[in-house]
Amino acid sequence: MQGLSRLSGLPVGAAASACMVFALAACGGGGGGSAPGSAPADNAAQTTTPQTTQPGTAASAPAMDKAIAAAQQAAASDPLCATSALGDFYWEIGDATSSAPLVSHSEGGGSVTASTHFGIASASKWVFGAYVLQKKGIDRVRADPVLSAGLRFLSGYTGFNDDACLGKTTVGACNAAGNISAPDPSTVGRFDYDGGHDQKLAAVDLGLGGFTSKQLDQEYQAVLGLPSGINMAPLDPLIAGGLQASAADYAQFLRKLMNRQLVIGEHLGEDAVCADPLTCPNQVAYSPIQALGEPWYYAYNYWVESEHGNGTVDAYSSPGKFGFYPWITPDRKYYGILSRHDTQPVAYGVSVKCGRQIRKAFLAALAQGA
Repeated sequence: MQGLSRLSGLPVGAAASACMVFALAACGGGGGGSAPGSAPADNAAQTTTPQTTQPGTAASAPAMDKAIAAAQQAAASDPLCATSALGDFYWEIGDATSSAPLVSHSEGGGSVTASTHFGIASASKWVFGAYVLQKKGIDRVRADPVLSAGLRFLSGYTGFNDDACLGKTTVGACNAAGNISAPDPSTVGRFDYDGGHDQKLAAVDLGLGGFTSKQLDQEYQAVLGLPSGINMAPLDPLIAGGLQASAADYAQFLRKLMNRQLVIGEHLGEDAVCADPLTCPNQVAYSPIQALGEPWYYAYNYWVESEHGNGTVDAYSSPGKFGFYPWITPDRKYYGILSRHDTQPVAYGVSVKCGRQIRKAFLAALAQGA
């Protein structure tokens, strides 16, 4: 599977050390806090717009220097960022206007850099969500239940076999191989994190069924202005998880969102549905975020993060199964990426926990120095 995997428990054996850091920090509690806004009674009918902070003034140079130092310290010394658990990784934090990161570093042995090209798994979803909103517009997406349910994983096209896409040459062939011919009545209207929603939308509803990976790359580039370094795996045109990219490539996409150069950037956090089974058990069929025990929401193919609930939003993000973790602050002023490739279970959770610590350190120091 290219997306976040369905979890049956904590990993053992070789994955134990990596998960232990994650489990102690994330699996022991949380999840009971209220989600952003009031929890909807029915995911298919009601949504919420999370509370976010408003953009402030530009940080002073001394405040930024302190924030950069704090981020560097967190990445190098926070237990949740230990390379014994994460392996080598690269991280950066940037803003909406600079073409280069404000701060970045390769941790560990330095094998991962800004230009290291990885399969980014579920970070692909944010790109597809941006594509659909750019093609159709927000009003059309909201008015069309096929689009709005599909992008928020309520369509019922679940149980998709991601691995069956390997070796397929077109989006439609991937869809057919996934073996989902009709929605599952038990998951219609309930959040279910599954690649079938996106694959069906692309192949059937958006007319991309005959597209090869190369043609899909060209379409994304034409509609979203993506760099050529973001590309679909040639023989795995899996919409929800088949993209490959480097941190430098993906950062360009994040800046376009932050600068509202894309429709989705104007509407980050809007129309989100509850995606935490501990918060809204009747509205969620499956969510990988259950492993974190936090009340996250899901919008148009990306996550609305909330560590503690109570109407707070920490970031918009799209962590991938293998640990590639991009995020944007709610005020759209800063973005971050933690780049690595790890096939151990819950690699995404380990990256989220480390990336969050770096983000917290940066923002806290920035606020203190303002």
